[in-house]
Amino acid sequence: MKIYLYFLLLLCINCQSQTSINRSVMQKSEIEFEDNYHYPYSLTESNFLIIDTQDKMDKVYAVIHQKTGGKRLAPIPTVTDEETFIIIKPLLKNANDVSVEKVSFSNNTLYIKIKEFNNPSIDVTDRQSPNILLKLLKKISAKKVITQY
Repeated sequence: MKIYLYFLLLLCINCQSQTSINRSVMQKSEIEFEDNYHYPYSLTESNFLIIDTQDKMDKVYAVIHQKTGGKRLAPIPTVTDEETFIIIKPLLKNANDVSVEKVSFSNNTLYIKIKEFNNPSIDVTDRQSPNILLKLLKKISAKKVITQY
């Protein structure tokens, strides 16, 4: 009988630990996004920039238009209350580009899961980190961005 109670107690403790782990995972909400463009030049000095005002977007696109030269200028996106734009600069390790697989948000931290790949339109030896403009289809206010490979 004592052995049975001991196993029952272990099982109960195990269930509680799994429940708390599942709750912490569930609190991380996935965010729908659009990968707008990968720029081969720097748009910000920091590792990420959250664009939450039209003024910030205009400044970013001033740099883009300057780097574009005499070519046709890209239209400037409108910043609304329903979405957030962000620029990330993931480090390249073994490839020349990345694709964004998933974006999630928890406790003022934005988690961006990326996957490396060799982009045929970029020189294979080029390891310059792209500046990626993402459009998050939800308004968020992240204090920290973590890129996961």
